[in-house]
Amino acid sequence: MSSSIATSMWIVVSSVLLGLIGVVASRIGLTYLIADRASRDPHAYWALGLVTLLPAWLVAFVGLLGTTPGVRPQLVSSAAWLLSAAAGLIGAIATEARVRETGDFAEAHHATRLWRLGVLAFLPAWVIVLSGHVAR
Repeated sequence: MSSSIATSMWIVVSSVLLGLIGVVASRIGLTYLIADRASRDPHAYWALGLVTLLPAWLVAFVGLLGTTPGVRPQLVSSAAWLLSAAAGLIGAIATEARVRETGDFAEAHHATRLWRLGVLAFLPAWVIVLSGHVAR
């Protein structure tokens, strides 16, 4: 197995593990947020979901840049890098627009839906960047 393939697989595995840890930790945090049944700004739940996959995405995203300075990344890696960044921005903008429609305050029973919107904002970007590693 070449060094490049081993590095890509290590990045994918570590990114997936970070993603799983992020989902579990974020879900626990959501449970604590909704435990008091208080009305909160809907962005609180959405932002918690948004940062759930951010570390996992960031590891894979930076990993696509490569480790050798001055060497241009392959076409697939470059395309995945750009598409992933675009998907992350579009996902954040689109899901935030949906959150804004809920009003100024969100009841605790809407918290899980808002959290999922935050998670879904980065999910396509994460899948794209992981696909870039697999296609290397």
